[in-house]
Amino acid sequence: MAMAAPKRKAPRAVKRRAPIPTSLSDFLTEKRGAGEANFLGTVRTHIVEKNKDDNSRRQDIIHPSEMVKDDWCPKATFLRITTGVYHKPSFGFQSLNIFDTGHESHRKWQNRAWDIGWLEGMFKCSHCYDKWWGTSPKQCTYCKSTALEYAEVPLSAEGTHLIAGHSDGMLAPARSLLEIKTVGEGTVRFEEPERLSKYLVTLPDGHKMVDLPAMWGSIKVPFPSHIRQGQIYLWLAQRRGLDVDRMTFVYESKFNQGVKQFVVRSNPDIIAPLLTAAKDIKDRISTGEPAPDCVDGDVCKQCKPYQETETDGEEAPRRGRRQALGEDDAEARPQRAEGQKPARGRHARSASQPDGAAGRQADGAVRRVDPVGGIRRNTARGSSDRRKGR
Repeated sequence: MAMAAPKRKAPRAVKRRAPIPTSLSDFLTEKRGAGEANFLGTVRTHIVEKNKDDNSRRQDIIHPSEMVKDDWCPKATFLRITTGVYHKPSFGFQSLNIFDTGHESHRKWQNRAWDIGWLEGMFKCSHCYDKWWGTSPKQCTYCKSTALEYAEVPLSAEGTHLIAGHSDGMLAPARSLLEIKTVGEGTVRFEEPERLSKYLVTLPDGHKMVDLPAMWGSIKVPFPSHIRQGQIYLWLAQRRGLDVDRMTFVYESKFNQGVKQFVVRSNPDIIAPLLTAAKDIKDRISTGEPAPDCVDGDVCKQCKPYQETETDGEEAPRRGRRQALGEDDAEARPQRAEGQKPARGRHARSASQPDGAAGRQADGAVRRVDPVGGIRRNTARGSSDRRKGR
């Protein structure tokens, strides 16, 4: 009987090694500008579109942040309030990213003031939605929940001057309001361009750059517009009866996270012309008088969009109108029937509280509105090391 021929093994497949990258960029799976089907591109589009759709900032009041600018035009403010038309500026992703960095810095410093027991102002329970005025609370005064939010220090003089806003915080032991500012090259370019030009350095190739450490070191006092904004908040706070006589500014450098503190005492004379202009706007609206004169005497860049709207016959979208914040709004607490338990989860707001009204900030220096106006935390015992702003 013939023997069967032995089976031969199939040859092994030879694995080819991937070519060794010649540069670090070869490791990237997608190049910059490869489309929107990537994380950064999707986020960029989302943030820009979200800002375009955000109409929550109130436009029926005068914001302290607009009053303190060197080029503030009372006529443009008057037209915005009386027409209900707001010509919202368009911001790119980089600008919006800068604004969000400022928001996170606010939360960080508010958290720190909360941790040391200094933070006073409005607090809100995320569990039962109760609101109250307090100083660094550990739990809700109503339902005892430790899921709390800081809603800053709401301030208003709408009845006499149409002014309303929020101070970043109140430091109880220091009898001081708190303002937190992040400072970078763009901040100095906007606030004091002459300071920026002083610290420009010419490189060997002819290009110029800013000596950021030297420029940061040269800042010895708050910027003039910040001082005016702080004085408006102090004036509003004293009208409300708060025991404060100074403003504490915390400046944080964007390029190296260096920190400086400036304390400025109350001096209403600094803002007297601004208050006069605000009262004039209020009186003109109440009596039906025409708009005040333009700051430039004819038509400035702030008034121009309203003139073009009238010429073209097209009306810009109306934005940010809601029920006016009362002078004593910060003192108010939600009313419940006796013995009623706090609601859990989301529930319908009462007719006296328009949707989202409690979370709208009236003021912010060229920044988008932060829905809750502050920070959230869980203040349960033993979790202090894990507290974070969200």
